[in-house]
Amino acid sequence: MVLLPGYKWLEIVPGRRGGRPTVKSTRVSVDDILDMLAAGWKPEEVAEEFDIPLEAVYEALRFASKALKRVIVVAEASS
Repeated sequence: MVLLPGYKWLEIVPGRRGGRPTVKSTRVSVDDILDMLAAGWKPEEVAEEFDIPLEAVYEALRFASKALKRVIVVAEASS
């Protein structure tokens, strides 16, 4: 298990969910949370549905935001 520095509720466990970040002691991945939020669920509803702390939902959002900032997008202008 790898605890993610700066995150109280997120961890990476080799072999669990393909090594993707999950909420501590669950199989709920950051992308599960993001998918539900993108589908229109409120953070409180996601927390209740997965039986996880609301703080874990917000940590997943923060993790995703930081990960996206590390992505470099290369685009070409169309002619």
